[in-house]
Formats: sequence, C-alpha cells, structure tokens
Amino acid sequence: MTLFWTASVLLTLVLVLVIILPLTRGRAESSHSRNQLNTELYHQRLHELEQDQEQGLLEEGEAATQELQKSLLDDVSSENTQQKYKRSHIAWLPAVLIAIAVAYGGYWQWGAHDKVVHWQDSSSRLSELTRKVLIDPSDDITEQDMADLILALRTKLAEDGDDARGWLLLGRLNIEMRDGESARDALEKALKMSDNPTGVLVPYAEALAMTGETLRAESLIKEVLKEDPNNLEAWSVFAFMAIQENNFAGAISRWEQILQRMSPESPRYAMIERSIAFAQQQLAEGGQEAVTGPRYQVEVNTVTSVPYHPGAVLFISAVDAKQGGAPLAAQRIERPSFPLTITLTNADAMTPNNKMSDSEDIIIKARLAPSGNASDTSDAWEGTSGLLSTKEDKRISIVIDTPL
Repeated sequence: MTLFWTASVLLTLVLVLVIILPLTRGRAESSHSRNQLNTELYHQRLHELEQDQEQGLLEEGEAATQELQKSLLDDVSSENTQQKYKRSHIAWLPAVLIAIAVAYGGYWQWGAHDKVVHWQDSSSRLSELTRKVLIDPSDDITEQDMADLILALRTKLAEDGDDARGWLLLGRLNIEMRDGESARDALEKALKMSDNPTGVLVPYAEALAMTGETLRAESLIKEVLKEDPNNLEAWSVFAFMAIQENNFAGAISRWEQILQRMSPESPRYAMIERSIAFAQQQLAEGGQEAVTGPRYQVEVNTVTSVPYHPGAVLFISAVDAKQGGAPLAAQRIERPSFPLTITLTNADAMTPNNKMSDSEDIIIKARLAPSGNASDTSDAWEGTSGLLSTKEDKRISIVIDTPL
C-alpha cells in the first residue's frame, strides 16, 4: 500500500509540473521577448533621430529624444512591474488544487479504496481466520470468512510462493467455495512443488471435474485407486463425478466401496448411507438417465488474429461426419475466456432421439459468434476437429482460426 501512495504522489507531482511549467515559462518568455523587442526598436529609432538631426531635418532633436525615452519607459516592464508579475504567478495555484482534489476525490469516490482496505484487513487477520475456519471451526463460520481466508492466503502465497502446502490448502478452500478454475490453478502449483504428488492428485482431479475436464479427472482418480485401493477420498470424489453424470448406479457402487473400508462408528458412515439411499430413490423413481455413449473433453483456444468482441458467444457442437446437417449435441458458453475446456456428451443432445452415439463418426466444431447467434456468420470465426469415432471417449483440442 505504501508503494501505491508513493506512486500516486509522484504522479500528482508530475501533473502539477505539467500545469505550472507552461504557465510560468510561457509568461516569462513572453515578457522577456516583448521587452527585448521594445529595446531594439528604441535604439533603431534613436539612430534615425540622430541621422535626421545631423542632416538638419530635425530642429528639436533633444525634445524628440526625451519623448522616445519616455515611450520606452512606458513599454518596457519596470522592476516594480516585474515584482507584481512574479506575485501573479500564484494564479496557477487554484488549477493545481483543483487537479489534486479531482484526482484524489475521484479515486475516493469511484476507485477501489474500500476493496483495498478490506484486502489489507483480511491479510492482517490470516492467523485469526485460519484458527476460526480450520483449527477451531464453529457453526457461525460464513462464506465471507472463507472468502477472506482465501484472499489472505493468496496474498501470502503471492509474496512467498514456494509453499506446496499453502497452495494445496488454497486449492482445497477454492473447491469448498465451488471455484473450480482457481482451485485447479492453485493445485497445479502444489503438484509442481510437492514431494508427495499423490496427496495432491485427488483434490486436483476434483477441481478438473468441476471445470469440465471429466476424462482427465477420471484418469487421475483411477491411477490413485490403482496404487491405493483404500483411498477413501479418491472413492468419494469418484462417486461425486458419477453423480455429476446422473450415473446413480455408479455412484452407489463407489459409495459401497467406501463403506466396505470404513468403520460403522465413523461419523461419515451414516452420511454415506443416506447418499446411497438418495441415489437408490432416484433410480426407483426413474429419474434422469445416466449419461451413456461417447464423451469428448474439448479444449478450445483461439489464434491471436481473432478479434475480441465483448458480447461474443462460443458454440461447441457435434455433427454427423457424413451427413452434416443440424447439430447432434451442442453447448453455448457466454463471455468465454480462452483457453477453456468442456465435456460434450449425449446429455447435450439437441433432441432425445438423435444423439451422437447414433452416428458412426462425428466432427466437433467450435464457433465464436459476436452476434450471439450461431446461425449468424457475420465476423464469426470457427475451428473444427478431425474425424472422431463414437465408439470411445476422446480428449481433443480445437483452435478457432478460420473466419467465416
């Protein structure tokens, strides 16, 4: 914060100089040049009078000379006039005061002063917030407490970023706040620094699932369970991923794996039993069908030549590779930020009776439409995948690089 105020004072001084220098220098130079011109004209006229007097053209030469001197004294600024002019230099003072008032008053009114104060307050309370939220939690913990702890911890890590445990904690807190992207970024840093990457893989997979990178998340969870079949956190995240896809049967199977490895006396045992009962009820009531068929994890990016349009909408669609026509499945993303990743499945089908799995091969397209209308190609750009089989899941990348 000290750096901010120092920089603001320096910028204000520059603004003051920009106001003062043209006023003072311009007036001084103007006065000096005018006096110099009057003096030169005086000497030139005096020389002419002397010539006229020598040639006998001027009878009252002495009187003319005195009159010329009097005229010069009237035109050339006297010492007293210069002093008065110097005193008039303070005319720039109101302009400077107004500029300072507008600068700091505008920042106070429309700037982020309150947010800066809140940020500083949160940073100073890191120990207190850690104790309140993590060490000695109580029922009165609010989302604001969690958000303040995340802000304070992120500030500390910005200053001392070589802390794998700190990044892991930040990632887990962001997962609790359902901020998948921030959690993913923090956990990626923790993975690079940690001496025990296995302990970071499970929350990292959960963050990936939250951001749409389902296939990669599943792959990581399966790797963890292959090495450690008794990892209850991995089984829990695996069940959560099944629920995301309405795969209630799969979620039940994974929760049962947890119960087999957990003591009935554990507080979580009854909670998992309730989760299983909920999933069984959904199956009995004929709830949403589990997502079946191929899944495509699509990473979308753009080339630098694609112009930025603040209202642009991203459309990701799958069409039959042979017949083309209307999309089989599609997703609409408003205000996209690249690169981004989504998972396209039969759950995104445009009609229930015409899914991606009904085709042998498909092509996935990513279209950026400034108008927000997928059918409007004005200033739109597009990228396409290669031929994709519907017999297996696939992770692909699409670059939007073709103007329409």
